[in-house]
Amino acid sequence: MTLFWLLAAGMVAVALLFVLPPLLAPQAADHHDRPPQAQAALAVLREQLAQLQADHASGRIAPGHFAQARDEIERRALREGHATPDSPDTRPAPRWALAVALGLGAISIGLYAALGTPAALVPAHAGPDAAMPARAGGDPMAERLAGLIQHLQAHPDDAAGWVTLAHTYATLGEFAGGAATWARIGDRAPQDPDVLAEWADLLATAADGDFSGEPDRLIGQLLALAPDDVKGLALAGTSAFFRGDFRRAIDCWERLLPLVDPQGPVHDQVQASLAQARQAADRPAPDGEGAVFPPNPPTDGAASRGRQD
Repeated sequence: MTLFWLLAAGMVAVALLFVLPPLLAPQAADHHDRPPQAQAALAVLREQLAQLQADHASGRIAPGHFAQARDEIERRALREGHATPDSPDTRPAPRWALAVALGLGAISIGLYAALGTPAALVPAHAGPDAAMPARAGGDPMAERLAGLIQHLQAHPDDAAGWVTLAHTYATLGEFAGGAATWARIGDRAPQDPDVLAEWADLLATAADGDFSGEPDRLIGQLLALAPDDVKGLALAGTSAFFRGDFRRAIDCWERLLPLVDPQGPVHDQVQASLAQARQAADRPAPDGEGAVFPPNPPTDGAASRGRQD
């Protein structure tokens, strides 16, 4: 913020360099000096008078003509030698220069307050809204994320907004921020299968693929609302497989298999996972070894991807 104001002050100072010097320039040395034209005319008249006097002294001009010519030269000298009135000084007084200097700074600040973004000068501090993404300003996705959080705080029943928020967190990779947002306002989320599925997946990813706790609770609520929900069954089977409950995983994925496109890639993933779950269920794991996880868990969510990384 200090750097911003220093740069702003520097730009105002540069602008003043173009404005103040003409206002503060010294006055002309002598406004009462005769104009150059008047001085030249007087010099000519002096020469004419001297010539007239010489002609009179030599007798080449009659006294009457001499007096008449002399009077004419004197009248012209009076006209030419009369001081011309000073032109008024139209430049602002120094006090106006001071007013311009102060006014330019005030106008600049006023225009920035009206048209700029003063809030951007205030540093963000950690506080109750720590779940907000700490990303560089100007990132459209980060701005969208912050706007969605504020929208859901005011309208927690917007199911589509909750789903969009979860997708935005996943796109940005802000899984921890998504978990913090859910902890802060998730208890007001609508009991909607899509909302519960997206947030169960996101929370499990934030926990490094661990479904225990809140993700499993959300999956249970989801399947209670929609027992044949595709993503709910996929997540439930993945959670069961990860904790070694292969029978539960087989049950969920067998229910899922007829619900997906038989020609699509998800169908092949479900079949592969079912085969591995059945093999693991029929073969007890040796002592000291964990469960064998399916290479491609049948869910497009972030949690299964994060667990395999």
